Amino acid sequence: MLLSLKVTNYALIEELEIDMHLGFTAITGETGAGKSILLGALGLVLGNRAETNVLMNPNSKCVVEAVFDLSKMIIRSFFEENDLDYHDESVLRREINPNGKSRAFINDSPVNLNLLKEIGNFLVDIHSQHDSLLLSNSGFQLELIDELAEHEDLLNTYKSEFKSFKQLQKELNALRQFAREKSADLDYLRFQFDELDKARLVKDEFAELKVRYDILSHAVELRSGLLRAGDCLEQEESNAIQLVKESIQHIIKLGRVLPECESISTRLESCLIELKDISSELKVLESKVYFDENELVKSQERLDLLTQLIHKHRVLEVEELILLRDGLWKKIQMIDNSEYQIELLAKQLSEKNQLVIQLAIQIQEGRLRIVPDFEKEILDVLVQLGMPNARFQIQLDSLSEPDSTGNDKVKFLFNANKGGQMDEIARVASGGELSRLMLAIKSLVSGKRYTPTLIFDEIDTGVSGEIAAKVGRIMASMSKKVQVISITHLPQIAGKANQHLLVYKTEDIDRTKSEIIQLNDLQRIEEIARMLSDDTITEASRSAAKELIKSN
Repeated sequence: MLLSLKVTNYALIEELEIDMHLGFTAITGETGAGKSILLGALGLVLGNRAETNVLMNPNSKCVVEAVFDLSKMIIRSFFEENDLDYHDESVLRREINPNGKSRAFINDSPVNLNLLKEIGNFLVDIHSQHDSLLLSNSGFQLELIDELAEHEDLLNTYKSEFKSFKQLQKELNALRQFAREKSADLDYLRFQFDELDKARLVKDEFAELKVRYDILSHAVELRSGLLRAGDCLEQEESNAIQLVKESIQHIIKLGRVLPECESISTRLESCLIELKDISSELKVLESKVYFDENELVKSQERLDLLTQLIHKHRVLEVEELILLRDGLWKKIQMIDNSEYQIELLAKQLSEKNQLVIQLAIQIQEGRLRIVPDFEKEILDVLVQLGMPNARFQIQLDSLSEPDSTGNDKVKFLFNANKGGQMDEIARVASGGELSRLMLAIKSLVSGKRYTPTLIFDEIDTGVSGEIAAKVGRIMASMSKKVQVISITHLPQIAGKANQHLLVYKTEDIDRTKSEIIQLNDLQRIEEIARMLSDDTITEASRSAAKELIKSN
């Protein structure tokens, strides 16, 4: 349940903090005082989106903080799954900065807006006049029936299996389409694959082959150059190695007189070793270079083949040809195996379809089981709300094939007048009738739902007098199961509450503000008297207010 709400810098609210009680709370105030603003602020911590124009002071941030008692809820797993700290009294906070950026927190841990909205759906159910239109929505009608049938686990299993069924159906259709389109291309795919497969492609082959071809095509030139270089180092009469040796001998002699020559001699010795090593390498290289016309032709042919394949398939290197070849093979295998895969998938789909149908039948049985009692209970509440001639009927028809919710199509049929023609709610119910019908439904469903707080935002449109008092009594009865908060303009409803909050406006030189206070017994009498007498409080209205509160 909602324990407290603190709001700073939101719309007409500069700063306020209110404590909420268990049971039935009425929120009243003059038109435009800010009752709906309060609800809008609460909506922020429940995950609703906000604009920067909600800031009362555009230079300061808006902060809304709500504290909830979760001790009686089965919700700890939600916190564990989302790596959040759990407390029996948990805090939801929302901040809107002047730059338009929004931040959300659960027990001081930053969360995204979707997560805030998800937990908000567990905690609070807000119902406004506009929501009564949902009664005309078949999806909403089916959700109500499922809640009363209390087969959530069965429904979740069905939805999971139906999703799996649709996925199998999609895969089968795609495979059949693939088989139809590609079977005609099979010969061409095989031709392409065979061409690449016969080429016996090897990674890095092109670069290595190019190097070998260049060597073979320049073999005479390379060998002549290597021989000449080797001769210059060691074979000619005046070669480099012999000259360095002679230089070392001269330096050694000079070193007896000039000490600096010793280091030069050492360096020349190193040069001599390096020159001998180079000469050996040149001999090895020269021995490897030979001209083989047959190998040259083969290298040229191989290079031409690889180049042709690269250009033909519009790739840059042999590695891409290898990937293309492997991809072609997979396509060929897929086409070859498609008939078997189609048979396998078709069998799996048939089995899944049978399971979906069986689950849909179980769901349908659960829905049909609760319909008679639901219809009777709705009519009983409508009688209490001053509609003794109302008729309400739930029509469940089977679909041609199951959908994501089962195999049922639902219609809520209604007529408020004696002898009137039953028809869909949207066609025959007035605004006031819709509000009373929705209240009747909420009163029955509230005990089934796990949402601990139920808020009514001026859903008492079109009712007054004794009917309004009955609406108040029903809300008070509901508050024994869940926390009920009603924003109302009817004194008969406010009089049934065990907590009464007043929203009012104040003005100073700069701005208009909305404030809220919890009324004590005397203040409550005055407020309800004002509501009874159109703002002109009389002794008669005070007496009437006392009677309304006394009858609670």
